[in-house]
Parts: sequence; structure tokens; C-alpha cells
Amino acid sequence: MKHRGLEEISAHRLTEALARTPNAHYVIWTGHPCASQPGSLRARALACVREIGVPVPLRTVLQRAANLEAAGGLDPDSVRNAFRMHQLAQPAVCLLVERLASNDYVAVTDIPSPAAMRGRIAAGELVIDARTGPRFACLEMAVSA
Repeated sequence: MKHRGLEEISAHRLTEALARTPNAHYVIWTGHPCASQPGSLRARALACVREIGVPVPLRTVLQRAANLEAAGGLDPDSVRNAFRMHQLAQPAVCLLVERLASNDYVAVTDIPSPAAMRGRIAAGELVIDARTGPRFACLEMAVSA
């Protein structure tokens, strides 16, 4: 199967995409492998998150993806959509979360099958408590690794 190739992402295009991306959106990789087709846009986008158990600003991930190689990168809007769609994956290994003013992190959308968990995470549900840390075993293992 032929996957979408890299494309040249202009500074203007990246700036516009970053402006449409909420400052408070972060991605947390559980450290578990992603079940996706090697070389697919989603696989390449998810691979831009290298930190395990650490909230990484979605804007940072978009910048990494836009500059994958000297030859180009991945379209920021497609990358953002890949993370949103990944929340429905079985299992979801990258959690899209929102950082609140309290420094707590909550799920942006429903995550029916988060990696290494029983049950689901509902949109708005607390994922990381600023005072006590991760609420789910899949993140506790990642944070301690």
C-alpha cells in the first residue's frame, strides 16, 4: 500500500496551523507500541511523540511532524486529525489531553480503549491530577520508566 508522502510545509502554512491549535492541547504517549500500518501518516505522526508518560504540547508535535526530513514533513492539519482519530484506536497509545488552569490534564475526547487499561476515558475526565499524578496505570508505568 502506498502511503501519503512527505510534502514541503512552508513557514506560513505551519504558523497558520499552529494558530488554529489550542495552546492547552497536549499528547501523552503511554509507551506502548502503536498498532498501525508502518509508513502510514498516523504511524509517522504518532512517532513524533518520543517522550513516555510526559505531556507534550500538540503544537510541538505539529512542528516536529512538519520538519521530519530535509525533504519535507507531514501536513499539520492531517497530523492533528490523526491524533483525534487515534483516540478511537484499539488500543489508543497516545492520549490527546487538555491542560487546565489548575495544571490538571483532562481527556479532549472519549477514548474507548486506552492502552493497558480496563474501561474507557470519557471526554473531560481527569487523566493527570496536578497534585497526585496520573490516574491510570498505563501512565503510572510510563512515568516511572
